[in-house]
Amino acid sequence: MPTNDDFDANAERLTDDLRTTADDLTTDLGVTAADLRDRAEAAAGQLAERASGAAAELADRAQNAAADLADMAKAFADKITPEDLQSTLEQVRANLDHAAQDVLAAVNEIVTAVKNRAGK
Repeated sequence: MPTNDDFDANAERLTDDLRTTADDLTTDLGVTAADLRDRAEAAAGQLAERASGAAAELADRAQNAAADLADMAKAFADKITPEDLQSTLEQVRANLDHAAQDVLAAVNEIVTAVKNRAGK
């Protein structure tokens, strides 16, 4: 039959085993946490690098688009001559004159219609 000394020895051995297991788990958890932290930092760095690259690419595209638009505007302005502008202004003036004549004719018709109604 086991004696108290045997139980004490077993209890001491189990206590030592539990301490060793706890120490091993603590070490493993610390290593795992450090590994996860390193991976998270690396992933964050990669994301930041990619975001920076994407922002730079978008800025470059926007700059190129603005330059293209400026070139198109300059090319359009270069094609317009003073004669073209003068011709366009004369056409606008003629259209406005014609519209004014139409308005005057409509006003005259309204005045005539009002007079005719009043005279009846």
